Formats: sequence, structure tokens, C-alpha cells
Amino acid sequence: MLLARLLWACSPTLTVVGLLAAAAQAFAAAGVMIGSGRLVAGLVDLRLETGWLVITLACLVLQPICAAATDTVGVVQQGRATPLLLERVSHLASRPHGVEHLEDPDVRQAIDGAVEEINQQYFQGVQSTWQVLGYRLWGLAALAVLASWSWWVAAMVLVTTLAVNVTWSAYSQQIFEDIFRDRRRRRARWYRNLLVDQDSAKEVRLFGLTTFGLERFSATWRLAMADLWRNRNAKRGPIIVANIAILAAYGVALSALAHGVWSGAIGTATLLASAQALTQVEGLGMLGDMQTMTIRQQTLLLDLEALAARLPEPSRSAAPTRPGGTAAAVALRDVTFTYPGRGNPTFEGLTLEIEPGSSVAVVGANGAGKSTLIKLLCGLHRPDRGHVLVDGGDPGTDDALRRRVAVIFQEFVRYHLTLRDNVAMSMLADHREDDIAAVVPRALHDATGDSVLTRVGGWDRVLRGEYAGGTDLSGGQWQRVALARALAAIDAGAGVLVLDEPTAALDVRAEAELFDNFLSVTRGLTTILVSHRLSSVRHADRIVVLDGGRIVEDGSHDQLVAAGGGYARMFRLQAERFALAGGDAS
Repeated sequence: MLLARLLWACSPTLTVVGLLAAAAQAFAAAGVMIGSGRLVAGLVDLRLETGWLVITLACLVLQPICAAATDTVGVVQQGRATPLLLERVSHLASRPHGVEHLEDPDVRQAIDGAVEEINQQYFQGVQSTWQVLGYRLWGLAALAVLASWSWWVAAMVLVTTLAVNVTWSAYSQQIFEDIFRDRRRRRARWYRNLLVDQDSAKEVRLFGLTTFGLERFSATWRLAMADLWRNRNAKRGPIIVANIAILAAYGVALSALAHGVWSGAIGTATLLASAQALTQVEGLGMLGDMQTMTIRQQTLLLDLEALAARLPEPSRSAAPTRPGGTAAAVALRDVTFTYPGRGNPTFEGLTLEIEPGSSVAVVGANGAGKSTLIKLLCGLHRPDRGHVLVDGGDPGTDDALRRRVAVIFQEFVRYHLTLRDNVAMSMLADHREDDIAAVVPRALHDATGDSVLTRVGGWDRVLRGEYAGGTDLSGGQWQRVALARALAAIDAGAGVLVLDEPTAALDVRAEAELFDNFLSVTRGLTTILVSHRLSSVRHADRIVVLDGGRIVEDGSHDQLVAAGGGYARMFRLQAERFALAGGDAS
């Protein structure tokens, strides 16, 4: 059923054409078996069966034509199936708004395994499906011819042939399920990629990791294959029994055919037709590589169905997106959250209210929960208890509210797209080109990125050197592009703008200048700055200090310094270090 749905999705018209061609091919095969027997029988009796000659010749011509038609349908639908399947995987991976499913090892394995399988150059599951169908119908036609001589021989051959097919199919499907779901192979691929990827090439060579990587890849791969072979060896018994049974069945069938000829019970026509049918009933059995490919296709579709059942349906917008530039209120109320697999909660009873139009800095040591707070605010994770609200609604279930929050993370994405598209990312889905053309230059200018445009030489140049005519940017230039992306999100409806340590690679002075500029151009909007550098966010209206998943201090920079608590001590310590380096943190 899953294969039929895939074929229909590729093309209903071609599916109907393929079915008709496969049925006609089977009909022609039966005509050849019966007709050739009648012709030979006539020649034995020194007469020419003109009608059967015409039928036989017509069927001989029809067979390759129908075979070519089904092959053509298979080739065309294979080309359509690959992007459809990749789109299906992409849809499933992005269907839940959050990222919990992508951090689940089993889900990650299913997604990566499906993509790898679809991208295999030799993977021809759809085309092989049509070939298998053609042979199956051919086998049914041969079975009908055989049954016209002896129903019990036909039944005996059918049962044993199906037994071979079922045992081999179960064996093959188990192999592919093991391959798709084996984590050791995934680990082995990581070691392989470590040795061949461009991003890791420098460190691999400088640290002398080549031999280490080769040894680990080889050992991990051997362990994965050893487990697979143990499973295969354990499942060979039924296959051996089925093959012995089919050999015995064919021995009995040939003996019965020979006895019928010797006793005169069957004539030449029946002998020839039945002998051909016996050899062609194998179309109902195991068909080698083409059936293996079909089983791989079926296994992939079953895994995608299981993944679809596991992942929740996407949420729908419950409220329209508000106009750009309208500040949003933010509230986290009695929020408790624990990462899967961890015993201690990151937050327990956290409450934070942010007024619309205010700027708030969230600071704290590494591991204090700063980035986790932002993920909860974006709906990327759902709290175990409590509520996360934007404009009074839950961004975890409301798509319109999620779009009210624009975030530039520390590890922001450097899209292999043009400069224009990199800045206008939040507007590409549902804004006109005229709107984008008006917003993008202003956003890049406000992000102090005019020099980036000069460096790139045009809005339509791809920001990746590996493409023809593309170019690479420095880390600082990319940070300005990312900031412009956040500013452009205002026109796409964002009411909360967040910088989650995207400038961590900059020095203190450069980060402070960038944050100050950000606060200036976003004045009147709700802005949240996340940093571990206190001097960079001192001009925010309000500073919230996290420690151990709790808010331990809350106030303006001057208030917190005057209070003489942990924030004041951390600020003085950072200021002293900056002063020793020749800077000024005042």
C-alpha cells in the first residue's frame, strides 16, 4: 500500500499506464506459452496452425513493447520519487516547531538514515517496483497455464515458491532495518567524515589524527558489521528449509509431467506450455536485486511512517501577526524545565516579566541557563511546568506568536544564499519583492554593515566562496549580516528581538559597540541581550542575572553595581582585566 501511494504521488497517469502495460505483458507471456505449444503440436501432426502463429507472433512483439513501457514509467517515476521522498523527510524533520525531536538519538538516526538511503546513487526502488510487478503478473500468467494442466501441481509449486519469497523477503527486510537503525554505522561515518571533511582537515593534520581516525573508523565499522552478520546467520534456517521444499516440489512436478507424457495423458501442446510455465512461475519467487531494491524502498517508507506517527502535527496560527515595529510583552511564569536525559532541572519555578518596549540583558556564567531561557521563549523547547507567553499567548503552540520573536543565536546560520536573502530571511516566505528591496538596505545600514555591501560588490552575490561568483565573509562581517537579519525581522512582524551571544567571537570593545548600536536602532521595541560580558550590556534598561537556573539579581546596571552583590563583583573583575589589556570598561 505504501509503495502504491508513492507511485500514485509520482504520477497517477503514469501509474495507470504502467499497470496496463504490466498486465498486457503478462497476457502476452501466457499467449506465447500456449501458442508456441499449439504450433509445435501442429507441426508434429504436419499441419500449420495459422491462427496460433499470428497470436504467438503478436504476443512476441507485444512483450518487449510492454516491457519498454513499464521500464520507461519506472525511470520517469524514479526521477520524481527522489525529490518527493527528500521533501517528505524535510517536512517531517521540520514539522514540530521545537528542537527536542532533533536531539533525540532515535529520531536523529531515522532522519539521517532516510536521507542517506534516498541519496544512494544506486537506489532505484521505484523503478525496481515496476520490474517486480511485471514479473509477478508474468508469474501469475504462468501459474494459470500450469493449472490448466494440473491444479495440484500448480498449488504445490505456488506454495513452495511463495515460501522462498517470504523467507528471503523477511531476511532482506531485516537486514535493511538493521542497517538503517544501527548507531555504530553512524559513529563510523563520523570518523570517516572527520578524515575527509574540509572543516576538520586542518586540525586532523596538525594533531596527527589521521592514523587515529582510520583505526577508529575501521574498528567501529567492523563491530557494526559483526552484529549485522550475527543477525543474518540466525535467520538463515527458514530460507534453507524453503529452498529444499521448492527443489522437492519441482522434482515432483517434472516427474508428474514426464509420467503424463509417457502414459499419453498429455499431448505435445500441453507438455510445452506446462514446461515453460514451470520455469516462469519463478516470477512469484525471489527476484534478486530488483526485489532487494523494492524491499529497501518498502523499508524506507515504513520507517518514514513510523517517524510520522512519532512526531506531532505542526501547530496552526491562532492569531494574525501584528504589524512590524509593535513591541510585545514577554512573561515566563513559574517555569520548570529539565533537558531529556538529565536529572537536575535547568529551571525550577522561574518567573520573569518583561514589559513591551523595554530592553533587558540576561547575564550569568556559562551554564547558568541563558540560552535555555531563549529556547523556551522561542518555543523550541516546552517547559515541564509553568507558562511561557509572548503577547499573552504560548509561542510553543501558536505559529503567529513564534514569529513575533526574532533571535540571532551565537551559532547563527551562514546561509549559502545571496546577501539580500541572508538579510531578508524572515521576509522570504510571505513578503513581496518590493517590500524586501525597501527593508534590506536599511537593515544592513542600521547594523553598520555598509562596508559589507561594498566588500561583496552587490546584493545578488552568494556568500560562499565554493560557488561560482561567490565570496566568503570574515566573522565580523557575518555578525553584521546576522544583526541586519534581526533588524529586518521587525518589518516581518517581530515584536521581540533577541541577541543570544552572537558576538562572542568579538573583543569586548567591538561587542559593546555593536550592542549599543543595536539598542539604539531598536529603541521602543522589546529587546533581550544575552552575554557573559557585563560591560557590553550595561546600557540596557534592566539587567537580569541568572545563577543555577534562578534569577539572583534584577535591576539597572547602576542599581546592581550600587548594591555590591555578585553582579558588581563580576563587573569590577571584568573591568580590571579589560583595563590591564589596555581598554576602558567605564
